[in-house]
Amino acid sequence: MIRLASVIDTFEAQFRSQYRDRLTSEHLRALAAMKHCRTQASPKMQVRCTGCEHQILVPHSCGHRHCPH
Repeated sequence: MIRLASVIDTFEAQFRSQYRDRLTSEHLRALAAMKHCRTQASPKMQVRCTGCEHQILVPHSCGHRHCPH
């Protein structure tokens, strides 16, 4: 599955260049939040398998209202 952050990384410069006159600060904050969503830099939550008790740390989503995570 392709991550939204990968799409943003690939096309962000071109997108910003093409739409620079129309991008608001809210648009830029949304891009930044989604670009770093669920990366190793994100806060982590601990999840545990109910069957075998295995535990791992999983990055949180960015929490931006437009983010699909």
